[in-house]
Amino acid sequence: MSRNSTFKLAFIASLAATASACTTLPSFNEAEYVSAFDGASVVENKTRYSDALECLKPMLGGNGPQAKRFAVGRVSDFTGKEDLVNGKRITQGASLMVISALAKTGVPIVERFDTSIADMELKYADNKLITDNPDSKAHRQIFSGTLPGSDYHIVGGITEVNYNIRSGSLESSIRFIGAAARYFVMNVAIDLRLVNTKTLEVVNIQSLQKQIIGTELNGGYFRLFSDGLLDVNAAERTQEPIQKAVRMVIEQAVFNMMTEMNRLKAQNCARLAMNPRTLENSDIAAVPVKAKATQTAPSALSVKPIEMTPPPNASGNQQASDSVFIDPNTGEIVRKPSPANDSANQSEVTELKGLFGSNTAQPQEPASNTNREMQEKMLWGSRPQIR
Repeated sequence: MSRNSTFKLAFIASLAATASACTTLPSFNEAEYVSAFDGASVVENKTRYSDALECLKPMLGGNGPQAKRFAVGRVSDFTGKEDLVNGKRITQGASLMVISALAKTGVPIVERFDTSIADMELKYADNKLITDNPDSKAHRQIFSGTLPGSDYHIVGGITEVNYNIRSGSLESSIRFIGAAARYFVMNVAIDLRLVNTKTLEVVNIQSLQKQIIGTELNGGYFRLFSDGLLDVNAAERTQEPIQKAVRMVIEQAVFNMMTEMNRLKAQNCARLAMNPRTLENSDIAAVPVKAKATQTAPSALSVKPIEMTPPPNASGNQQASDSVFIDPNTGEIVRKPSPANDSANQSEVTELKGLFGSNTAQPQEPASNTNREMQEKMLWGSRPQIR
């Protein structure tokens, strides 16, 4: 063996000895755990369509004898999309999403999706092996007609997942600087049906789809110097979660089923799920929002109008014959004219309304009324009209 080979072997042996001396085996006598990163806090899993479903609760909610009970069957994945590494591409819990969507409407729900526990306990009770009172050892009694039945049930499945419906990119580079933008579009679709449990009649069918858009932006700087290389890149990728899109389609389908089945005019609830841009171009935007069930109609309010001291007229005298009130419903100042000066005071009321946001074109007023308007604004303020 040559002298150089001997020197290399000695050097490698010394490195191995140093590494073994610096390395110590972990001790298993006491726990040495790393604190896990908590991340974001837990929030309610809601979509843009959840508020529309909850808006139906005052109209559909209730557990009386006349209330219709709903159940959910199998809502399976019929797309067949899967790979060898990640498994199924689409969620297998669509039935659970339908149950959650029904619960937001407030309708009575009976369990039919997973009855394994109930079936097992029914078998134990039939064999007198289960009790509800361990002290007395009395077995559970089985009575006829204790389980409420369902009136309607929902079944169906996820039927479409189409990748790359459309995609595009734009790339550019100038000398050492480059930038690129890319996008792609895919979609998911479901088919749900509402079935009458007693007659097996299909009452309603919903076939809906939703497109999912993904974007990517990146840029970089690349420069080769005589003594080195500089390469800087930055990128951002955004894509709506596919499973979240499935939940959104299911919630919209359940909303359509409940409104069409019960023949509800739910434009005000439907507008809660619309984008502001879509809402501006739709006919629903012209429909006034109904008052909530907890609110009282303005005509039934028990609040009395607040009587105010009338402002001085142009001559500085108080108008004792008139009464000025603040309407508690609109916030407007309303002058109640006296019978003697009905026609004259009616024009004054019109002038007062013009100060609080009325869009009606007012005639040209004389210069003597300008001071009066200034005094009224200083005394009463410019209150906007509540519509």
